[in-house]
Amino acid sequence: MRAEIVSVGTELLLGDIVDTNAAYLARALSEIGVSVYRRVTVGDNMPRLVAALKQAYADADVVLTIGGLGPTMDDITRDGLAEAFGQTLHQDDAAADRIKAFFAQRKLALLTGNLRQALAPERGWLIDNPNGTAPGVVFENPGKLAIALPGPPSEFIPMVDNHVRPLLQARAGPGQVIRSRTLRIAGVGESAVEERVRDLMLGDNPTVAPYAKPAEVHLRITARAPDITVANAMLDAMAQKLHERLGEALYGEDATTLEEVVVKLLLNAGTTAATAESCTGGLLAKRLTDIPGSSGAFPGGVVAYSNRAKHELLEVPEETLHRFGAVSRQTAELLATAARDRFHTDFGIGITGVAGPDGGTEAKPVGLVWISLAWSGGGLIEECRFIGQRDSIRWRSSQTALNLLRLELLRRKAGG
Repeated sequence: MRAEIVSVGTELLLGDIVDTNAAYLARALSEIGVSVYRRVTVGDNMPRLVAALKQAYADADVVLTIGGLGPTMDDITRDGLAEAFGQTLHQDDAAADRIKAFFAQRKLALLTGNLRQALAPERGWLIDNPNGTAPGVVFENPGKLAIALPGPPSEFIPMVDNHVRPLLQARAGPGQVIRSRTLRIAGVGESAVEERVRDLMLGDNPTVAPYAKPAEVHLRITARAPDITVANAMLDAMAQKLHERLGEALYGEDATTLEEVVVKLLLNAGTTAATAESCTGGLLAKRLTDIPGSSGAFPGGVVAYSNRAKHELLEVPEETLHRFGAVSRQTAELLATAARDRFHTDFGIGITGVAGPDGGTEAKPVGLVWISLAWSGGGLIEECRFIGQRDSIRWRSSQTALNLLRLELLRRKAGG
């Protein structure tokens, strides 16, 4: 079964509202084996809406609209669907009575426009909405279906879960389950990931698709199967192949974050880490402390932004700062060691760099970041050349630091 989602509302085009409803609906449809071929957003303009709906009607088996079912003049979805589906609308007396009772119970004045929400198609029906006044509307033609859903999430989500999913699952029939899983990769770029798994991306069931994210890469595996058990088995088999190809670069699945993985590794190993940050301004510490229970692995950190703070709080020698500069290998190494010493931890992480947009030079351009990891009797340091805006450079710096610590913890776990 092919579907198209049409979101209605000028506020969506202006960016005043983020269309989280469409994402929720697309996920719900994929889980029951309905393929979303296209998503369209249309403003409150009748000719444009009708044109979009007629195109969707021609291309899809089911058209799902979001929004535009209210009582005002700019709520045009039901009228647009009636024109696109070649149907007329009439008042549904039961729905009208529910709307009248809703307003009477709340002692509100019932306006003529409110009863527009009781209009039903000649071939179709209304979906009861216990959470608001706008019922959903179902239009049916031979081989075609349209479902109009209200925009407020508190009304939209229950209607999707309680009505749309069962209806379309029954129409789609057996053998129509689609499941997806996302694998997360750090420390390897998108092109390098593709090079390792290109042959696996050529299959059509399950499919493997890469997505570049800030400082990491995601691989989404999608399987179509007769039921969830079979689909999950297909996902497991492909995930295993990808793990074998990508090794330690693959750090987690679905919603797992890099900081979650690092904190778990620290806690499981009974080890601790502390931070000394300059250009990241405490972002690394913030990410670690976002994880519940992280106090057992992360006792604290220092933000030493100025040279004076580096010297007075972390005892970085003034001679080092004068000779090599705040952004240097030497300063990063001293920051990492000082963090470890101050907090008596197993690991210390030091970060210093030029996040921009100003402050760069030919020798030390914007995006130059030194990241150091120190432990008893050793350590490592990485020189990074990031591109992008200030926030992106700071995020990439914290991501790289977390990944360096993760890889060292894995090495130790493996006995290296």
